[in-house]
Amino acid sequence: MLARHHRLFIASLFVCLGLGLADAPSAQAQITTRSQMGTQGDSTAKLYERLVNRLHATTQPQQDYLLEITKRVNERKLDLRLVVAIERYAIRRDSHYPFPFFERALMYEAKKRGITLPSIKLFQDQPIVTVPTY
Repeated sequence: MLARHHRLFIASLFVCLGLGLADAPSAQAQITTRSQMGTQGDSTAKLYERLVNRLHATTQPQQDYLLEITKRVNERKLDLRLVVAIERYAIRRDSHYPFPFFERALMYEAKKRGITLPSIKLFQDQPIVTVPTY
């Protein structure tokens, strides 16, 4: 009889915890802020921030690559709809780390359309310039 009460108590505890977690707001990380892109146009900032945040571009080469893609979209060398569609595809493939899927799929689709895009390796190979502190 006592074991039955313990099971009932544990089961009701799990139900209460589950209901409490269901109402809790989900937290999502944001990598960039609007102030980081204040010098460029508003549409550029929105696309860049969207790509960086949704593709989880945490390294500087990844962010530089996405800045280049954003520039190509603004110059109308790359279709915005294509970039957004590939972004969604990459997130569906791997929601935790979609950036590699985005880069590969964008390169493939751009090549089919006769557009040459730089590889992420180009941005990774650039030396890091540091300002000496005295």
